[in-house]
Amino acid sequence: MNKPYLNLSNARNKKQKDRMEKINKDNVCPFCPKNILKYHKRPIIKKGKWWILTPNDFPYKGTSLHFLAIYKKHIKNISEVYSGASKELMYLFNEVVLENKIKGGSLFLRFGDTDYTGGTVEHLHAHFISGGIKQKNKKSIKVKLGFFK
Repeated sequence: MNKPYLNLSNARNKKQKDRMEKINKDNVCPFCPKNILKYHKRPIIKKGKWWILTPNDFPYKGTSLHFLAIYKKHIKNISEVYSGASKELMYLFNEVVLENKIKGGSLFLRFGDTDYTGGTVEHLHAHFISGGIKQKNKKSIKVKLGFFK
């Protein structure tokens, strides 16, 4: 059997894990264009030549905004990204910044095997997150980006 598209051990909550279990039973990639509307519940808000942009169904705790930019072609590694796709990704994220008057945020893109990255879906996608301003007695947003060597 092929390795599933989703890594259940990296799910952050029960609701996310339950959905991932169903997708694994269906043995499909939930981020591929032919499947995304079946499994992803939030609207696609922007479409480019290489990327789609959508709010995350399972935003990280503490974020005020959490978007996913999902590469349209099923790839796992940044070495497979077409020329021009990186520029389009920054353009889409910049539109979010301008439209939402964001004063600060973070971008990250995991690639490859989710046993190394802490990600849940082995389909190249990038995250755009924004939270609040630093305040006394407020926690920081935690994101898993890999594991100690």
